[in-house]
Amino acid sequence: MVTRRQWLLQLGGGVVLAGWSGVDLDAAELPPGLYEASRDHLGHALAGGPVGVGGETELVQLRAATFQPAFFSPDEYQTIRCLTALMLGETSETAVVREIAEWIDLTLFDAADVRTAARALSPAHRAVAVAYYGAEHVRKREDFDAQKVTREGLAWIEAHSRRWHGGGFISRSESRQIAILQFISDERQDRGTENAGTRFFSYFKERVVDGFYTSRAGLDELGYRGNAFYASPPGCEHLYG
Repeated sequence: MVTRRQWLLQLGGGVVLAGWSGVDLDAAELPPGLYEASRDHLGHALAGGPVGVGGETELVQLRAATFQPAFFSPDEYQTIRCLTALMLGETSETAVVREIAEWIDLTLFDAADVRTAARALSPAHRAVAVAYYGAEHVRKREDFDAQKVTREGLAWIEAHSRRWHGGGFISRSESRQIAILQFISDERQDRGTENAGTRFFSYFKERVVDGFYTSRAGLDELGYRGNAFYASPPGCEHLYG
């Protein structure tokens, strides 16, 4: 076990930079279950060492060639892929659309267990979570029912598609689909109204944005090239030579 102070120092690299040995730090211990990450295992994985299934250095689990949704029904998942493409401005189902839709399905499948675990945190563990993530983030994990919001939102979209356009959402033209989304989007005329559709749109938009900017396509769009060391701050060459 490491102490709270040791953990915070090492989290920011302060131990190396400040020369702390950690031996004489006498702060209270972290709650049970919180340990310092293994640099050996991390270095092994980053160095390209063999990654065994279920091992401590396993980074991802290889999935089957054909993705099978864990949370959505086949019809719901088809709608999710369509909504993802529309929000990204894609004219067809691209690789990044499929990647984000799969990620959303898997996170929703685990959402109930995550919420249960968040509510079961001991006071000490919750205090650490609040200090690290912020109170609002922790409360959202405890109270927000993502599965319920998603189920009700998809039902709202399907019901209103049939009511307004005489058919299911997937069978509508792209212009009709966009019109339905605009009715519940951030740009809707009456921003003061809220229903199952608007709640779903807000949640789903956040998931799509998070999914895109953590995907390879999103990181490429941001120009992210991984960790790098600069001799001087980029753009300030006139000051540093």
